[in-house]
Amino acid sequence: MSDTQIKVMVVEDSAYMRYVISEFLDSDPEIKVVEKARDGVDALEKLALGLPDVMTLDIQMPRMDGLKLLEEMRGRYRVPTIMVSSLTFEGAEDTIRALELGAVDFVPKPSGVLAMTIDQLREEIIAKVKAASQIKPLALAPPAESVQDAEPGRKQEPGAGPRRAAPVAERIAQRKAAARQALQEKAIPLKKVVAVGSSTGGPRALTEIIPLLPADIPACVVVVQHMPPKFTASLAERLDAISEIQVKEAANGDKIRPGIVYIAPGDYHILAGKNDVLYLSQDPPQHGVRPSVNVFMQSVASVYGERGVGVVLTGMGTDGRSGALAIKEHGGYMLAEHENSCVVYGMPRAAIEAGAVDRVAMLQRMADEILTAIYS
Repeated sequence: MSDTQIKVMVVEDSAYMRYVISEFLDSDPEIKVVEKARDGVDALEKLALGLPDVMTLDIQMPRMDGLKLLEEMRGRYRVPTIMVSSLTFEGAEDTIRALELGAVDFVPKPSGVLAMTIDQLREEIIAKVKAASQIKPLALAPPAESVQDAEPGRKQEPGAGPRRAAPVAERIAQRKAAARQALQEKAIPLKKVVAVGSSTGGPRALTEIIPLLPADIPACVVVVQHMPPKFTASLAERLDAISEIQVKEAANGDKIRPGIVYIAPGDYHILAGKNDVLYLSQDPPQHGVRPSVNVFMQSVASVYGERGVGVVLTGMGTDGRSGALAIKEHGGYMLAEHENSCVVYGMPRAAIEAGAVDRVAMLQRMADEILTAIYS
C-alpha cells in the first residue's frame, strides 16, 4: 500500500455489502480499504488501534448501530464519515440525524430499486471518499452545544448549563404559535428574500443557523441543499422541530412571505416568480445537480434585485457561483462561509474567487450576518 493512498474503513453488517463497497473503493488506485467492521462495537475496537482517513458507515447494524457509533466517536475520533443509506423515509430520517452527529455526506445503498447504475454508484462513492479525505479536522469538531439543547433564536449565556430537551420543545411550540399570531396581527412586510445554498456538510451547518432565526423576521428564507427527495423532506421536518421559525419543504405555488424557511425539494429546481410565488421545475440538472443553487439565486436576482440576499455554505463543486454573481450585479448582498468552518470549501471558494461575495463569515457567525443583512 502506498503512503499516498486514502485509507478507508468499511463498517457494514452485511458481508455482501462489505464486499461490494470494498470492491468499489479498491477499484480506484488512490484508495485502499484497510479495515472492515461488522458493527459499531467492532468498529470502535479497530478505531482504537489506528484511525483511517475516511470511514463508510451503515446505519442499521446489530449490537451498536451507526448513529450510536457516531455518538461514541464524538470528542474521541475525528474521522470523516460517509453514511451508506437506504432511500426510504426511515433511512432519510436516520441519515439527517447522522449528518447532525458529524457524518460529512452519504451515498445510497445499492439496491434493486435504485435508479443509479452500478458504475454511477461506484463513481459517486469514490468521489465522496476522495473529497472527505481532504476535510480538515477542525471542520469535524462537534458543535459547541447540541442543537437539541440550544434554545432557538437566543444565544446561550456564558457558563450556563445545558437546557433539558422537553422544556425547550415546549418553548419552541409556544414561540411558534405566538410568532405566527404576531405575523398575522402586525402584517410584517417582506423586506428581503434570502437564498441559501449548500451541499456536503450543509445539513449540519443549517442546524447551526436556522434555529437562531427569530420567527417574525421580515424575510423569506429558501434553502437549496443538494439531496434526494425523501431526504429534503426529512431535513425540513427536523429543522422545523428544533427551530422557532416555521420550516417546510417547498411546494409549487407556495407564497414567498416573511417568517418562513422553505427547503427546496430534491430532484426539482426552485425559482422565485413574480407576485411572490415559488415555482418548481424539472428542467435538466445544471452541472449535474437538481435543485441548483444557481437557478434559484438567479431568479431571486431577477425578481427581487437589491432585496435579494445570498448565502453560500459548505459544499463540493461550484454551484452558487453564477447565482452569487447575479445577486451581486442586481444590487443584492452576498455572504459566504469561511474556509475554516467549511466541511468542504468548494462552493464558497468559487463564489469568493469570482468576486461575488460582500462578506465572509465563520459558520458560528452566519446567523447574525444573515439577520444584519435582512434588517439593513
